[in-house]
Amino acid sequence: MRDALLQDLSELPYEISTTYDVRVAPPAPCVKCVAVNRNDDVWQVWQAQMQAADAVWFIAPETGGILKKLTQMAEKPKLNGLQSPLVLGCGAASIEVASKKMGTYLALEAAGIPSIPTYNFENWPKSHWIWLAKPDDGVGCSDTACFNNPDDLEDWIEDNHKQMTHVIQAFQPGDAASISCVMRLGKAQLLSCNTQHIEINNQMLSYTGGVVNGMRDYWPQFEFIANKIAQALPSLAGYVGIDVIVDDDEIVVVEINPRLTTTYAGMRESIGHNPAELIINTLIQPNFVWPTLQRNLVNINV
Repeated sequence: MRDALLQDLSELPYEISTTYDVRVAPPAPCVKCVAVNRNDDVWQVWQAQMQAADAVWFIAPETGGILKKLTQMAEKPKLNGLQSPLVLGCGAASIEVASKKMGTYLALEAAGIPSIPTYNFENWPKSHWIWLAKPDDGVGCSDTACFNNPDDLEDWIEDNHKQMTHVIQAFQPGDAASISCVMRLGKAQLLSCNTQHIEINNQMLSYTGGVVNGMRDYWPQFEFIANKIAQALPSLAGYVGIDVIVDDDEIVVVEINPRLTTTYAGMRESIGHNPAELIINTLIQPNFVWPTLQRNLVNINV
């Protein structure tokens, strides 16, 4: 995902720099790569990079408030009083909402967008159904467990001391899918409609990849949902991923990812255009006219 973005950016008229951990090789498509050593304060390194930049594009998880903290750092005025760098992504307010599954559910419910009812452990309607326990603050399928018996879920939560960290959702039948789009000022422009491959092993869920534009037949429905979400959370900006479940004609939103997702790795091949260029132009040109996108199927494996 990082390398795909750097490759796309390297073809544009900008000087690109990024940081990398010295324990791994630096990315090839990079003009300036700043090494982060074991004893470095990575937050100071990142702050210095932001101070020198005109624009920043974060590849970071929401977990633990990391993406929000980076965004807030970028939004502060530079030390020399110059204008803050342009954040090529979501604002801190929408990141705060999207980072929490409970907060996302409440925002979607308030906007009348179909979503999965979400409960805290103390008030979930324990009944005989298939239930999922998910970290309220987490990305993807991390630490997400599935239970056919509510007593087993209860035991798992209590035995692992997850009463305060996890939320509970009823299992939603249907096909796992995602929407990749670009948002700005309450409007969304679709990049692709994707299938997701989710596996369950020993009760634990894992994401193993998907097909970019594997759900292209649902383009109008996904476009409607994306714009509803953009209106509900107007500080969503740049690339946004939306996870959904499709069951016949019913589409239910699972969560919102206010950042790049793994689907980006196959985006250029799927749409036939440089997605980074489309995203930047959407953010900096109020009247930017999108080209006609291809909808090729591209497999992503993780």
